Amino acid sequence: MTNKVKATTWLDLVWLFGIPTILNYIASQIAIPYLDSWQILPIEVAYFLSVGLLVLVPVFFAGIYLSGKEIGSFKFKDILSRMRVKKLSGMDWVWTVSAFLLLSLTSFIIAKVFMPKIGLDATPFFFQNMPLNDQYFWILYVWPAFFFFNIFGEEFWWRGYIQPRQELLTKNWTWLVHGVLWAFWHLPMGIDLIIASTPIFFILPAIVQYRRNTTIAIIVHTVFGGFGFLVLALGGLH
Repeated sequence: MTNKVKATTWLDLVWLFGIPTILNYIASQIAIPYLDSWQILPIEVAYFLSVGLLVLVPVFFAGIYLSGKEIGSFKFKDILSRMRVKKLSGMDWVWTVSAFLLLSLTSFIIAKVFMPKIGLDATPFFFQNMPLNDQYFWILYVWPAFFFFNIFGEEFWWRGYIQPRQELLTKNWTWLVHGVLWAFWHLPMGIDLIIASTPIFFILPAIVQYRRNTTIAIIVHTVFGGFGFLVLALGGLH
């Protein structure tokens, strides 16, 4: 096995971000409305199924496979090493907590102060039944399966597989280029969501680039994403 990371090219970045974006467009703009038109499942579950099965599950396995192929080993510990998924040091924890606090503060200001002033709602179009009433409370029980692939699919693909290769190409500007391209992947989900999510697009790749540890992004993304969903679902911060 070799741990040597191969540099990406600009053309690589086009398809590495472009293909998932096309899949996300199909999921968000075609599959979700189609499933929702059946009026059998709530739109939240249509979102879980569409984006989960068409985008997040594929990139989860693609990140694992391509990382293993690159290093010539499909041992899971070797793949995690290639993705820079490793234990946190004391300083890593400081950065993890700091990132979460900064992300929470900036996102709150954007979603609850800035966006209402310009007439935008931070709630995505596929969360129409939030907060959940008794009729839809069961959505909370199916959400964890989607959430697993939401976090690990994105982090294994964006920060685990792509970013180490991209850093050899875009150097100190990786966090900015990566953040813009990651934001572009979200475009099919609506401009409102992109505005509301702007801080995470740049904070996560910046910290991973600086600390060389994808685990930080996994933890911050998990806590922030989980907290955000539960706040919407349970009706907090209204």
